[in-house]
Amino acid sequence: MTEPRYGWVMVAVAGTFMAMAVGSMSSLAVFMKPLSAGMGWLRGETSFAYMGAALVLGGGGILAGHLSDRYSARPVVLAGAALLGVSYFLLSRQGALWQFYLFYALAGLGVSSFQAPLMASVGNWFGPNKGLALGIASAWGGLGNGVVPFAAGYLISNFGWRGAYAWLGIFALAVLVPLALLVRKAPSREGAPSSSGQDAPSAPGESYPVAPWVTTAWLGAAAIFCCLCMATPLIHVVPLALDRGIGPQEAAGILLLLSVGSFLGRIVYGRIADHIGGLRTYILASMAQSVLVFWFTQVASLGGFYVLAFLYGLLYSGVMICLVICVREFVPMQRRGVSTGFVFFCAWAGMGLGGYQAGLFFDWTGDYTVSFANAALAGLINLAILFSLRRHIARKEFALAEGLVAG
Repeated sequence: MTEPRYGWVMVAVAGTFMAMAVGSMSSLAVFMKPLSAGMGWLRGETSFAYMGAALVLGGGGILAGHLSDRYSARPVVLAGAALLGVSYFLLSRQGALWQFYLFYALAGLGVSSFQAPLMASVGNWFGPNKGLALGIASAWGGLGNGVVPFAAGYLISNFGWRGAYAWLGIFALAVLVPLALLVRKAPSREGAPSSSGQDAPSAPGESYPVAPWVTTAWLGAAAIFCCLCMATPLIHVVPLALDRGIGPQEAAGILLLLSVGSFLGRIVYGRIADHIGGLRTYILASMAQSVLVFWFTQVASLGGFYVLAFLYGLLYSGVMICLVICVREFVPMQRRGVSTGFVFFCAWAGMGLGGYQAGLFFDWTGDYTVSFANAALAGLINLAILFSLRRHIARKEFALAEGLVAG
């Protein structure tokens, strides 16, 4: 089936929004020390804002996914872009911890309007090249993990943290709001993919080896622990590097290199998923993330941080794109928006827990060893869930095949 050319425009639009969405959250890494110094907050207190915003983001993503399924993604994304810009201006004016929590949660609500509607929409524009398309959109978005914090670090150095938030608000209103007008609904397609990654009839739940809501719940559970592992270095590697005597701009460069590795890795993982399926690719990326995450506590030099950050970004980067691909493979088209929203809710809950636990255990112990050990443990739990899901699907497929032969 020929894939519409406008699908690639949607890839670029979704990628830009994803970059701002991911970067808006991870930019707390470079704001953490200036906020702590200027406002007198502990790292655990500051990190709690990330957890609150992540939970709001995840919950809002379910609603945004439902609205995009029922209506269209454009008005949802447009409203989110406007809210994000306003929340940045409010953050530039906040003067108390409760205000920081509230305004950061509003930013999370704005970001929630981007991920589920746009990623589900991009997946619907493509058939055979769905993995590549989602990989490029996610890779583009992954750059936001480094580009937005790096830009924020530059803005902080020149305008202070209040000025940096104000400039980010200007960007959101001047660029993202007009860009939302390019969002279009995908034309209807005849097929929906099977668990192997190939196209199959988009039929009711019995056409799938496992009921779609069961698979969605299982993927959500995996996402919690996967993202708890992921968030620890994304939010705390810059403060960790600053504690080792590395300068602010050089420390922000660690996230930039991580995002460059992530950009390359997501495209590669998307292509791999087209050949071996999303679930198998997800397991590979989760293994790499679980093995590498603790090593951030074992390096002290800038060069060591740079090498590890690039390698980590390259190898962990498949986890989020594979979550989207798994939803694309196991859930009918008419439910993908809300299912993607639910999985992202679980993912952001895990991100919030990961960022908060790292700051909390730092405050308790005085370093990040326990925080990153917890992240590695969460990665292992995620792998156990994924292997169990794969085994469950294999048993269901075998039973279904046996039933067809007997019939």
